Amino acid sequence: MAFLPADYKAPAGSSSFMKLQDGENRFRVLSDAKVGWEGWKDNKPFRREGVDCNIEESEVDTDSKYGKPKPKINHFWAFVVWDCQDKAVKILSLTQKTIHKAINELVEDKDWGDPKEYDLSIVRTKSGERVSYAVKSYPHKKLTKEQEEAFASSDIDLDSLFEDEPSDEVKAF
Repeated sequence: MAFLPADYKAPAGSSSFMKLQDGENRFRVLSDAKVGWEGWKDNKPFRREGVDCNIEESEVDTDSKYGKPKPKINHFWAFVVWDCQDKAVKILSLTQKTIHKAINELVEDKDWGDPKEYDLSIVRTKSGERVSYAVKSYPHKKLTKEQEEAFASSDIDLDSLFEDEPSDEVKAF
């Protein structure tokens, strides 16, 4: 008899956000993307919607040594996803330009198109201080009944990303 069951895995946290882990991160996009800008104040993120940057450097935490925003102000995409690992509906917020470019290339490709029609995977690889990402697409397929029902009953509201108070959680309505 083992101390813990052989198939034991610690329960995942209850965050509304999907966090990219080292290795494969497979998901299915369930909603259209919201785009905007993310800054940090008092070590908490805040976001503003829009294509053009609408966050001033004076509104964010600064690196006292260099006098620049810390971390920097980033453009992001956020959308509701089915996290295949946790089997849950979550929000995926992406600031990495390499990921944006790869997904946008799939969206613009007539054979792939809308990412709500197929699964995607982001492979995160860390080597020392360097982190790289690769995006992989899977064949088109319909959502499963479990995914449809979970999304339909989800109370995640992407618009809550843009509330004034800095937060790393999304309110459910």
